[in-house]
Amino acid sequence: MDKDSFFTMTPERRVQEVNRLLQKYELKEIAALIGIPYSTFTKEMRKGDYFYHQSDRKYYRFIRDEEEENIKRKYGDSEVLSFIQENFDTLKALIQHYQSSGFLLLDERVYRSNATFVNKSIKMNSEIYEEFSKFCEDNYPQYRLQDLVAQALIDFVNKYKK
Repeated sequence: MDKDSFFTMTPERRVQEVNRLLQKYELKEIAALIGIPYSTFTKEMRKGDYFYHQSDRKYYRFIRDEEEENIKRKYGDSEVLSFIQENFDTLKALIQHYQSSGFLLLDERVYRSNATFVNKSIKMNSEIYEEFSKFCEDNYPQYRLQDLVAQALIDFVNKYKK
């Protein structure tokens, strides 16, 4: 971050960048890295109602009691919102990957440690079984066939439950 970008950033973005730098540097070192006097740095950092919390070594937005209730009502938990904003690109890529690849999530009941297992024999069409087995092997080799069959049964029950 240079002097020009520091002064042209929004206060929110500036705080994010400085908080990231605070993991490695002190405030005075950051001001020197940017190339501005420490007093100017701290004055700029207070814009947008931000303050430095010394024990956390982090800038936070100062929220007055009335504002806090309105913000919580409108946006929910600020930590959650911050997490989503910070990880937006990753979350977006994960959702796109899920939608394009048919990402599979197994129900907890399939793999929980205290589950009881039984052997059952069922007759089924060999073509259907071969197609299912090949599909599972090609697309989900990390799972055991018994787990995928169990998940298929759960999905069937959930889909056709009245």
